[in-house]
Amino acid sequence: MACLHLLREDLACAIYVDTGYTYRETQRLVDYAATMVPMYVVHSDRAGQNERDGIPADIVPLDWTVLGQQMTSPKPVTIQSYLGCCWANIAAPLFEQAKTLGVTELVYGQRNQETHKSPARHGTLVCGITRLHPIEDWTDQQVMDFLKTKMEIPAHYAIRHSSLDCYDCPAFHHESSDRVAWTKEHYPKFYDAYRVRKLAIESALVEAYSGLS
Repeated sequence: MACLHLLREDLACAIYVDTGYTYRETQRLVDYAATMVPMYVVHSDRAGQNERDGIPADIVPLDWTVLGQQMTSPKPVTIQSYLGCCWANIAAPLFEQAKTLGVTELVYGQRNQETHKSPARHGTLVCGITRLHPIEDWTDQQVMDFLKTKMEIPAHYAIRHSSLDCYDCPAFHHESSDRVAWTKEHYPKFYDAYRVRKLAIESALVEAYSGLS
């Protein structure tokens, strides 16, 4: 959102990937962004991808992956890396849309202060598209101070994992505790869906770990 306000006069468009598991807060921000720049919405098949490749997790017991089950035996739940899930359902669809549109420069809000970030930096060329990171050196406080001059700050921006991509995602455990608590309070049904997947992963991890002793 900071990048959008900072560069709105220079942007040709914005791209949003809808996984089908979004929050109302996220959709309102997408609608808001669409009032400033042309918006391309891409719908990814996260439900189908998770059905094939498993629930995303921070820790992946190998025998519970698709390949692991082919080499050992079927399991009650299939698990995949959260990196694979995010790539397949958000990053790759966004990048494909950008290439389809003939984009040569793609703006990211990635910042050096973040714990999860690509090794790419401002000006890095990736598959023919130059990544631009205009707020790469900004701190959390600088982002919020800037946004306060441009818009009313959404209440959920107080959450550390404020992007609210998929309500039932059980990954990003260390960064998502406040998001999970917030979801439980504001969206009980979303929380129930999250909890089912979280418990399935925990059960698999307990079984996998017990087999190592």
